Amino acid sequence: MKFPVYLLITALLISLGSLSACDSYSPGPDTSQPVESSEDLRVPDSFDWRTQRDITFNLTGYETGLVQLVDEEGTTYHRANLIDTQEYSFRLTIPAYMKEITVRYKGHEKKLRLDQPEISHTFQP
Repeated sequence: MKFPVYLLITALLISLGSLSACDSYSPGPDTSQPVESSEDLRVPDSFDWRTQRDITFNLTGYETGLVQLVDEEGTTYHRANLIDTQEYSFRLTIPAYMKEITVRYKGHEKKLRLDQPEISHTFQP
């Protein structure tokens, strides 16, 4: 009676051991052709190599006051004085990874998406 139980337990342990020993194959990087320079890299044609980009901002206030453009960590990228209702235009070079920037003016904060080469914004009182 004990023999079939031991046989069953042994068979289960062997089965579990063999299943857990199976390794799924996942190929690593191709080392048959070593990369020696950037020309050896294979990247999609759509890959953008730029690390920064220029965006033109057109900002208009409602009275004279300081305007600041800051990133999500609070780093100031641009600071200027808006004069009354005159449009203020400038070009700003920003890191390519930035997706939005916060514009501060007279107690207002506005997040602007950086998805176009030219961005206009008019502040309202």
